[in-house]
Formats: sequence, structure tokens, C-alpha cells
Amino acid sequence: MLEKFMHEWLYVSDYDVPVANNGFDGRAKLNGVDLDVKYVALVASTVGNKLPEWRLAFNLDKNKRVYVVRPDKENELLANMPRNSCVGIGSRHFDLSGSIKEALLALMLTNKFDPIVHYTELANMSAIVHSSLDYPVIRKKLSTIDEDTKSTLWLYTKNQLSMSSLAEILMVHPKTVEYRLQKIKSVTDLDPHKGIDLLPLTVAYLKEKTENLRILETELQSFSDDMLPRDKTTSVSVS
Repeated sequence: MLEKFMHEWLYVSDYDVPVANNGFDGRAKLNGVDLDVKYVALVASTVGNKLPEWRLAFNLDKNKRVYVVRPDKENELLANMPRNSCVGIGSRHFDLSGSIKEALLALMLTNKFDPIVHYTELANMSAIVHSSLDYPVIRKKLSTIDEDTKSTLWLYTKNQLSMSSLAEILMVHPKTVEYRLQKIKSVTDLDPHKGIDLLPLTVAYLKEKTENLRILETELQSFSDDMLPRDKTTSVSVS
């Protein structure tokens, strides 16, 4: 019943259905949801561990679970996440679907050094992800590089840290950070230290990491599409 309500909530969000017309506002109250509050969506992923139960949650696939929480409950949920899990966190929204899509994007840009990512950290890069801008040749070259080196490039780009600060996050010597950036330069012929070269490197990395984003968004859309009545002029009703 509760998962069915969550799917209806997505339907209402996706198709901008007047909530009072079909009794959704009443069902929201019955399920403890205050439609006057902006909720936060989290999408968690793990392999080999069980993700925690939560009242407002549903499985996106066998490895990913969507959670919807009031902002003041976000830290409580995160504290219950298993080790080695990654979590993408959307921003506060009345639009549930919008927050989940943000969380999906954030999840795709997590890594073992940065396992919890908020969409607000990436909002200025979202336009790049959804644009036609791409560097396929650079993407192909980046795909041959190990994940630790690519993660170093990403954290260097995202956080604009000094070599020593970045080394602390990566738990390596600063010389290792520099070695990895030089490896990027050697493989791609682009120098991460140069702004003019860092842009195509960043775009290529973003495109590589988010290439399955549309697939996940389609999976999410399928939940709300399943709620569509046969006659789309008829309000959906969930008993």
C-alpha cells in the first residue's frame, strides 16, 4: 500500500495532477506526508549489503533504493546506511520527481572517496550533463585510465583544492596526486592544471559517468506511468 502511494506521488508530481481533485491530499495525510513541506529525495546504492528500511521508500532496481525524507531526518537516514554504500541527495522540492532526478545525477558522481554527494554541489554542472556538448575522443582516452586516477581528476575539478588538501581526502602523498594528474595529461594530451584543458576533461568525465542517467530516469518514469488510468482524462484513484 505505501509503495503504491509513493508511485502515485510520483504520478502527481510528473503530470501536475490537482491533488484535491482525486483525493491524493487525503491519502498523503493518512501516510504521514505533509504536502506543504518540501521533501528531500535520496538515492542509495550498494552491492552485497542490505539498504535500510524507511517508511517513504521504494526500490528503483535491485541495487538502488529511493528514499524520501523531511530535511530534518536526512542525517538520521544517512547514519543508518551500510558501509561501502553511495548516496546521491537531491535538493528540497515540492516536486518529488525533480528531487529524485537530482539525487540520481548526484549518485552517478559519487565514488569511494566521495560516497555522499548533494546535488547542490553539482547544480552548475547539470546543464553540461544534459547538453549536447561532448568530447568523445577524450572520453575514449579517459576510459582507459584507472578509477582512482579519474576520481582524482574529478575531485580536483569539483573542489579546486590544493595538492596537499586533495591528498588528505584521497589518503595518499601529494606526489601521488601530481603523478595521477600527469598521467591524465600523458594519456589525453590535456593538462588538468590549465583551465583551457580542464574544461574538455571535465565534460568528458561528466559524460562518461552519467551516460546511463537517461536509463535511470526512464526507470523512474515507468513508476508514474504505471499509475496512468486507461482514460487519461480520468483522475487516478488508489484505494
